[in-house]
Amino acid sequence: MRKSQPTIGRRLLRAGIAAGAVSAVLLAAAPPAFAANVAVTLTPNSGPVTGGTTVTANATGLLTGIATAAQIDVRLTTAATCPATNVATSATNLAGLSITRISDDAVSFVTPNLGTAPNTFRVCIYGVTSGTVAVGSPLIGNASTATTAFRSYLPGTLSATTGPSAGGNQITIGATGIIGTATTVGATLTSGASCPATYTTGNTSFAATATRNSADQASVTIPAGATASGGPYRVCLYNGSTATSVLLGVGSATYQPSFPQAILSSTTGKNAGGNQITATLAGAFTGITPAVVFSSAPSCPTTYGSPGAGTVATTSSNNDTVTITVPTGVLAPGTYNVCIYGGNTAGSGQIAAGNAAYTPTLPTVTLSPESGSTATATTITATSSTTANFLLGVTTPAATLTKSACPSTYATSGTVLAATNVIRISNTKAALTVPNTVVYTPADGTTSAWNVCIYTGNTASDTLVGTSVYRVGATLTVSSISPGSGPAQGGNTVTVQGSGFTAGLTASIGGAELEDIVVAANGTSFTGTTTPRAAGNNLALTVKTDAGTKSLSSAYDYSFGITVTPNTAPSNTTVTLDVLGAGFEDLAPFGTGNAASAHVYLVRGGSGTATAYNPLETTGGSGIKTVGQIQECTSVLVISDLELLCTLDLTNSVTNTDPPTPTGNPVPNGTYTVTVVSSGVVGDATAVADVTQSLITSGSTFTVSPY
Repeated sequence: MRKSQPTIGRRLLRAGIAAGAVSAVLLAAAPPAFAANVAVTLTPNSGPVTGGTTVTANATGLLTGIATAAQIDVRLTTAATCPATNVATSATNLAGLSITRISDDAVSFVTPNLGTAPNTFRVCIYGVTSGTVAVGSPLIGNASTATTAFRSYLPGTLSATTGPSAGGNQITIGATGIIGTATTVGATLTSGASCPATYTTGNTSFAATATRNSADQASVTIPAGATASGGPYRVCLYNGSTATSVLLGVGSATYQPSFPQAILSSTTGKNAGGNQITATLAGAFTGITPAVVFSSAPSCPTTYGSPGAGTVATTSSNNDTVTITVPTGVLAPGTYNVCIYGGNTAGSGQIAAGNAAYTPTLPTVTLSPESGSTATATTITATSSTTANFLLGVTTPAATLTKSACPSTYATSGTVLAATNVIRISNTKAALTVPNTVVYTPADGTTSAWNVCIYTGNTASDTLVGTSVYRVGATLTVSSISPGSGPAQGGNTVTVQGSGFTAGLTASIGGAELEDIVVAANGTSFTGTTTPRAAGNNLALTVKTDAGTKSLSSAYDYSFGITVTPNTAPSNTTVTLDVLGAGFEDLAPFGTGNAASAHVYLVRGGSGTATAYNPLETTGGSGIKTVGQIQECTSVLVISDLELLCTLDLTNSVTNTDPPTPTGNPVPNGTYTVTVVSSGVVGDATAVADVTQSLITSGSTFTVSPY
């Protein structure tokens, strides 16, 4: 019996439409087909509880007929299964973020905040072919089984991120509540992109022994299979070590086993290489010529790759030792890992590393002067030790100054200033002129520190060979000192005028330091107290600050001044005098009479009087002093530069002759003066012009009296 045609078909036939065309119309009018609740694979299928993990869900034909992200919704639920239709967001039904349609087979989303403790979430994907997805939209894909669901974990701190390449060492992984109530734990190390949601071992994951220490920490013993060349590894912590054990935590940093360490013969050397070192590791280099790369990265790349220019060493080797010529690109300041590979082709694996970092060094260079005034073109010298020879092989050095670190190669910019007149003097010494653009900034303190950088030349390829520090401060001047003279014993308060004086400055007169220096707030003056010094005229005043040293010539006179104890004695007695002054060691030896040596005389009169001591010969060449000594203090014992003892015989005065002779009479009662003279010579004014004597002061007065 023939079946009747459907109504729509009869109407179309009546209208003269062919049967094939009818089929095409029916197909065009039907809704497109798409997958219904298919199982999806998540990549990755774990992430931190804080969210932010980008996850891709894959299944063949998952999004066929769904064109835009607005037609897709992703939910993460702690329910046992995904609801058949989309339900409202809740504490147990979280919405995925940043949903992106990748293809008919894939969609990505970003995980939201997943709470505070590890948990398992079913991933439920809903979709519509038109309009916008909403509550009630059908389920089109899910990841609901223990192995396919998404697992949140706590990031855990590792007690160590490296260890021996053979494993066997123990580290800890910890975070608040990372283990919780779980009584047993398991762990793996994986070189994969993420830790699987459930306990898994395989080609990229190695089982590790784990022990629960507390709810917040576990110990993990690194397995031997986790090798240096296979790392770095993620440390994955589970609530057991079976296929159904779920992820609890992941190390917040990766773990990299160290490569075998070759012992370096030296861990330092000259800047820009050229020197040789060795690396020794028993049997490591048998039958190969290893490649050695000096890497400034925090750790060695695990394969040879594409090393930077000037970082590949020239090598030769035997079974145990590789000899390394340090390459030219190893520049100071910098620290380098010595990375040893099985060959010098891309992909050659690392086989060892130096046992310590290698640091190129620069010789110590001393500047003279080491400081100066702001905005002043100052010529200085830079000198190294004879063993450093920092300019060996350098014919035309160049130099710059900068407040930042010296660049490894020559460069100038707004903050790196070129020095002028750079001249090589020898292998160990150069001269250069600090430009007047090197200035002092008060915010830096009393001075500004500028690094002096010396290079092999002035092109971009010229390397740094020496550094030092030059300090600049406010302009230093010294204009006057008042008073301009004082006693050799010191104790005189002086005031110095000038500019650029700063706290902590030092000053000296003829080499004798000033004490108790007080600098005025405006930096234009300071006061100080003189210290003892041998007498001398026209002595220079020298002032030194952090900004440099300035001197004022012919600034001050030191005159002899003494104090005598006791200062009285009866006639017809012998007394020991304690004489305090300065410069006694320079005057020694002490003689007697009129010899051309130092003396301690008892003389008549006071300073400037007609009867005062005078070493000049009388007119006519009689060989007798115009006014001579009445007695001499003998047996002089110099205790220090500041003190001497001597014996004064008052029982027998002397004549004013050459030489003086005893009179047989005691020194008459009266007031006298003790004086120290540099020479007792008798002669005309020219012959005795350089004779000096102590000041005639109250301290040197001596009285001969019976009471």
